[in-house]
Amino acid sequence: MHVARTHDIDEQAALLRGWNQTYDQMSAGSFQGAFLEANIERVQLFREVTSNALYQTGVLGAGTVAVGVPLALSGNATFCGRQCDGTQLHVFSGDEAFEFFSPCGLDMAGFVFAEENLRSVLTADECDAVMGVLRKPHLRSVSAQNADRLRQLFVDACDVLTQSPGIALDTLRLSAMTRDITAGLASALALETDEVGEPLRPSRRSHIVSQVRELAAQGRDGSALTVEDLCRNLGVSRRALQYCFLETVGIRPSTYLRAVRLNGARRSIKHATSVADAAALWGFWHFGRFAHDYKSMFGELPSEAFRRFHRSKSLPVD
Repeated sequence: MHVARTHDIDEQAALLRGWNQTYDQMSAGSFQGAFLEANIERVQLFREVTSNALYQTGVLGAGTVAVGVPLALSGNATFCGRQCDGTQLHVFSGDEAFEFFSPCGLDMAGFVFAEENLRSVLTADECDAVMGVLRKPHLRSVSAQNADRLRQLFVDACDVLTQSPGIALDTLRLSAMTRDITAGLASALALETDEVGEPLRPSRRSHIVSQVRELAAQGRDGSALTVEDLCRNLGVSRRALQYCFLETVGIRPSTYLRAVRLNGARRSIKHATSVADAAALWGFWHFGRFAHDYKSMFGELPSEAFRRFHRSKSLPVD
């Protein structure tokens, strides 16, 4: 992880390597900037904080996808000719240069990865639609839930990378982190692009949910199914799958899959040598978040469950 502080806008602009950026200061006062960069497998994370209003221009190389989600954005701001309100995603990459009039006190989190990595978590139909809209830099409206999920994923990833220096050697956790980040971004982009097709009959919706349960039941080894996997296996769009779950069981498919993983981790805790091993087996890479979600689901911390299950075995607790 690389962290830097600057007092010069040119130094700040150069921190995002490969962006070919130019910053011009638009508001009076001494400039203060902060920058964080981290790389996990195939994803680059960055966070940029700037004190003054700036006019930013830049262009990314071909084959790169870069998306920003504001952590703090208030005041007058426009991105590629559209007004920013802090809720939209900022697509920086594309065939053209981006243009960003950023306000004082901007705090932007971002995700950068190769186009091929985004394609790998999209269905064939989504690839055509999503990659098409990413050809030009633009502001992209998404649901508050999807935007908040991306913010939480970013904060959690930075938290883990900061507090767990040895995670660079933990391929299981890193792979799970990469999967969740790319899946979160794919979901945010695809759901807003997905067209609403003909409504499915109630019997068809129920059958799709039953098929998902069968697929989830096959994951006894701890491998985590994703929403993208389900769409490919069942031949349905992301939006259709979401409607099926909301109409049939009242929850989103991603919520259902997370519940499946929590239940799988609970069973694994009975036999694992540590809580961390059980969590990682089922794709949980932020152990603090896992403990919170586990307690919300089962009414006790995973460490308490571990002690209860292993009291007679006297195994160490994480």
